[in-house]
This record gives sequence, structure tokens and C-alpha cells, in this order.
Amino acid sequence: MKNTASGKSKNLFFSLAAVTIVMTALLLCYFKFRPQAAEGRKTITVDVVYGDGTMENFMIDTDEEYLEKAFEEAEGLTVEGSRTIQFGLMIETVNGVTAIYDKDQAYWSVELEGQPCNYGVSQQPIRDKEYYRLVYTAAKMP
Repeated sequence: MKNTASGKSKNLFFSLAAVTIVMTALLLCYFKFRPQAAEGRKTITVDVVYGDGTMENFMIDTDEEYLEKAFEEAEGLTVEGSRTIQFGLMIETVNGVTAIYDKDQAYWSVELEGQPCNYGVSQQPIRDKEYYRLVYTAAKMP
């Protein structure tokens, strides 16, 4: 008579080992192929687009490697919000304009070269001559 409990334990062990190997491989690929921040001096452009369509333009000269830190160096640009361990800074207020999602589903989106960023501003690597937009977006009221 076969001991099925020991066979199930072996299957579970091998399944967990396989999942661990796959997850490790995926993490290694992520760290190898993710966009890298450029070291040294760089200049980026940041446009802030408000809910009424008005816009402000900022040129930021920085040695920083990530977008959040570059924002801190921009004269006349203030970016504030809450912080999470997983995502870093979650933008809620730009230059005194607060997006309140619970009120009208408003939020600040971050775009790189006209496309949504793949990372939060705390992890978004920057390179010389990149173009960013902070766009206030709210649900259209009927």
C-alpha cells in the first residue's frame, strides 16, 4: 500500500520550489532590463496641465536620478502627496491644486513622452532631455 500523504508532500514541495525558481527568474529579469537612470547632469521638461486646461512649463536641471527628487529641485513647482512603502509618493497636490478622488474622481497622472509612466515618481528613472507631464484629470460631470 502506497503512502499518499508522502506523495502529496513531495508534489507540494516540488511545486513550491518551481514557483520560487520562476519568481526568482522574473525578479532577476526585472532588475536586469528595467530602465536605468542616467548618472550626471541632465535637463528635463515638465509641463503641469491643470483641470481648466491652463499649463505651466518647468525646465529642471538636475543630477538626481529619479523624478521625485528632480521635482524637489524645480523652482516654482511643488508636488505633495501621501507616501506608501510599495509605490513611494502618490501625488495629490501640484502647485496648490489638490485632486480629490472621492469627490469627483480627480487624480494627477504622470506621463513620459506622452505615455503614462510605468513607475511611480519615486521610482521613475530620468534621462537627459526627457519630457514629462503632470495632468489633472477628473470625471466629467453630466
